[in-house]
Amino acid sequence: MILLVILFYIVLGALEVFSLIKKNKKKELILYSVIFTWAFILSMLLNLGFKIPSPTKPIENFVEMAKSIFIQK
Repeated sequence: MILLVILFYIVLGALEVFSLIKKNKKKELILYSVIFTWAFILSMLLNLGFKIPSPTKPIENFVEMAKSIFIQK
């Protein structure tokens, strides 16, 4: 399964990266590379059996904090 994930990311990454390089889109290439690398790392960790914590609680805390700051009662 690990080899399938790696193969999938290599094929998908090569197609997108070459397309962005050909169109000379440097900013998009950098952003795509960062997000793509993050997704690959998460996929490999999940594939290896690591438990990834849910981001739900920190997002809820942030939203509650923002509501208390920006919404006056």
